[in-house]
Amino acid sequence: MANVKGRNVKVEIAATYGSDVTVTAITLASPGVATATSHGQANGTVGYFYDVGGMAQLEKQAVRVANQATNTFELQGLNTTGYAAYTSGKFKPVATWSTLSEATSYSIGGGAADKLDVTTLLDIVRKEEQGLLPTQNVTMNVIAQDTPSAAMILLQNAVQTQGIVVVRITLGNGAVRVFTGEPSTPGEDVQVGAVGTGSLDFAAKGFVLSLAA
Repeated sequence: MANVKGRNVKVEIAATYGSDVTVTAITLASPGVATATSHGQANGTVGYFYDVGGMAQLEKQAVRVANQATNTFELQGLNTTGYAAYTSGKFKPVATWSTLSEATSYSIGGGAADKLDVTTLLDIVRKEEQGLLPTQNVTMNVIAQDTPSAAMILLQNAVQTQGIVVVRITLGNGAVRVFTGEPSTPGEDVQVGAVGTGSLDFAAKGFVLSLAA
């Protein structure tokens, strides 16, 4: 275990995708294990699930493949124990990545779940239960470029088409953060005597997974 440092950090945006993989089953476990006949996915592959039946919590969730076998692979870092039963869905693997060279910082938001009041007349102290968790929002600051990088163009295209992107952040020690999200329109702030900057936000789908190297 080591401290996270803002040094030698690579931010990447999915550029192209491989062929969809039909997943026939996912266990309710930590981590969940997917069954897909002759899936061909290597350990470390990142992708996301879509058109999910039953296990609605998995829709658009980014995962990284681990402990792959011929017909199964683990969803590294994703605890599906409390999810609904899976019935159908597809896994879309990322084939190539584009580096967001403009990135200068990122911030992953969290927050407390909603508090649900379940107090009754018999109680003398208020009772609460956990409700919905907030959406994890990821904010990135960037240096403004006169000609945007390929990764920034991918983000701009996703904004214009109301699409999602898969993001992989690799820390200096090899640990990663992966998520899918809807990006906001990248901003730009240019002032006299200063380097232009900007920022954009992502509304994450599901959880931002923090994974070991």
